[in-house]
Amino acid sequence: MEYNELNEYNPALRLLALPLVAMAWAGPIRTVKSPYLPPSSIAFGDCKLVIGVTPTDALYFNNFERAAVDLSSDTMLIRAGLSPEQDNPVTVDVAMRTPAELLIFRAHHFVERENGDLWLCAERSRGPAVKLGSQGLELHMRQPFCDEERGDGACRAAAQIVRLSRGLI
Repeated sequence: MEYNELNEYNPALRLLALPLVAMAWAGPIRTVKSPYLPPSSIAFGDCKLVIGVTPTDALYFNNFERAAVDLSSDTMLIRAGLSPEQDNPVTVDVAMRTPAELLIFRAHHFVERENGDLWLCAERSRGPAVKLGSQGLELHMRQPFCDEERGDGACRAAAQIVRLSRGLI
């Protein structure tokens, strides 16, 4: 069997487009090496954010928050599965650095608002939500939308993920 790099298909890596577009990122990005993150992880220069995408389940990279400490950056780990949002729900683990401690959020999902803002929210939660913006991650103690809007935004994000993983976008 011959390996052809140009025809390699990795639907999980295509999901990096979702935060890139939401952040309207035009600055430099670089790959990072960490034993706590997948090899395809990227860092965004000025906003101190590292994002990794993996098709594996929660047994792998379960210490991802150590990368946040080692790299002095907020860290997102997108768990896409082999068939993102079609057979496998996409979840996001987040480690946010504060001056006092490291905040860890597990199994959040993407919520895309009608205005294009991308959020990370817990399932059926009225608690904190994380917004992806041009400066990186922003923690909001309350979700700025109701349950119906959160559900609609989760469906909108899931549809976007399916289109990305199929290469339609």
